[in-house]
Amino acid sequence: MPNLPYRPSSNSARWREIVLLRRRLVSLKAQTRLLRHELARKYNPDQPRVPAGNADGGQWTSGGGGGGATPTGTDVPGDLGSAFSAALNFSDVVPDTSGEESWAFYQDATRPDGSLAERAVVNRDGSTIHSEFAEPDRKSDWDERHTVTSPEGGKTTFETSDRTQTIRDGGPDGEIVSRSTWTERGPEREATVQQVLAPPNPIGLLAAGAALFGWSSPNDGIDGQRTVMGFVPRDYQPGKPGQMDLTFVGNLTAEEAKNACHMLGKVQELTDRAANAAGDPRQFSSMATYGTDVHVRFKNFVNDLKDINFRAERSFLKEAAEPTSSEERAAGYPRSVRTDAYEYRPEDGTLCVYDLKAGRRGLSIPRSDILATAAYLGMSKVRRVILLEVRPRK
Repeated sequence: MPNLPYRPSSNSARWREIVLLRRRLVSLKAQTRLLRHELARKYNPDQPRVPAGNADGGQWTSGGGGGGATPTGTDVPGDLGSAFSAALNFSDVVPDTSGEESWAFYQDATRPDGSLAERAVVNRDGSTIHSEFAEPDRKSDWDERHTVTSPEGGKTTFETSDRTQTIRDGGPDGEIVSRSTWTERGPEREATVQQVLAPPNPIGLLAAGAALFGWSSPNDGIDGQRTVMGFVPRDYQPGKPGQMDLTFVGNLTAEEAKNACHMLGKVQELTDRAANAAGDPRQFSSMATYGTDVHVRFKNFVNDLKDINFRAERSFLKEAAEPTSSEERAAGYPRSVRTDAYEYRPEDGTLCVYDLKAGRRGLSIPRSDILATAAYLGMSKVRRVILLEVRPRK
C-alpha cells in the first residue's frame, strides 16, 4: 500500500471525524462495561420484590412491608450518568504536525487511578488502531489487545497475555488466525491452533501487523521497550523453504529482544556511530541523502567485522519460485530486495532482519513481508524470522 502524501493534520476534516467517532466508540464501550459491572454488583436473586397485585408489583424492594418504595437516584442501575463521566478520562486529541509520523491523530483514555485504559490511533492511510489495556491487579484473559481496522473496514486483533499472542481475524471475537508464544529464540507457534485463513499471510493481516508495528516501533527505547515482528514458516521442512506467516507483533524488553537477536546491541552501536559520523542532518540536501550516507557508513562498519553470519546490504530474490534464490545478488538486481543487515544463527534457525531507519517513518506494508520472506528464502533451515527497526539514538 503506497504512502499517501503528507497533508497538514489541522486541515483534515476527515481525520478529525474519524478520531471523534473512535472516541465515541471507546466511550460507549467503557459505559457498557460499567453498566454491566453495576448490574452484577446490584443483582441479588434473594432480594424481595413487591408482591403481585400492587401497583409496583414485581419491582425490587428493600424488604419489610408489601408497599416498599422502589430504589431511586444512584441506586438505580440505569441512572449512571455521573458514574459514566468519571469512568474514563479522555485526553486531548494529539495531532502530528511534523508530517514524519505514520499516524495523524491519537487520543488516550485513562482510569480514575491514572492507569492507561484505551487508546485510539488514526493513521494517515485511514486505518485505525484501538488499543485496550487490562486493569492493573485485576484478573483478565489478556494483558493488552490491539484491534486494527483497515480503511476498507476489515478488522484484525492482536491479543497478548504475558508472552503469548493470539491473532484474530474479524476483531476481538473473530476466528483465531494463530497463537504463538515468545521464547528466548523468538516466536514459537502453538501446534494445536489451526490456520483458518487462506492463502497464508493475507494482505489484511500483513497490513494490520505493519500498522501496529509502525505505531510502536518509532518509540523504541522508551521504558526499555523494543518492537518486533515475528514470522514462522507455515510448514517447516529443512532445506525446503515455504511461505512465511506473521505470528507476533508486539513490544519486548530490551533483554528479551537481545536474547532472541544477539547482535541487536551491536547493530544499535554501529547505527549510532554511523549517524554521528554523518553529522547534522540539516547539512544534507534532503533526509533521503542523509539516510543514504548513514546506510553506507553502517555497511562499512558491519563489513569490517568480517562475520559470515552478520552481513549488511545483501540483496535477496523476492520470488519463492526462483531455484537459485540462495545465490547472492548485486544491489538493484531485478526482483530483488536489499536488507540493511541480518543475523543468522544456523544452530537454532533464527534469522534476525534489521531495518535501519534514519527518520521516523516506519516500514511500508509490502516491505515488511518481502524482507522477511526474501531473506528466509535465501537461507537454509530457518525456523523463524524476527524483523526489527533500528534508529540512531539522539
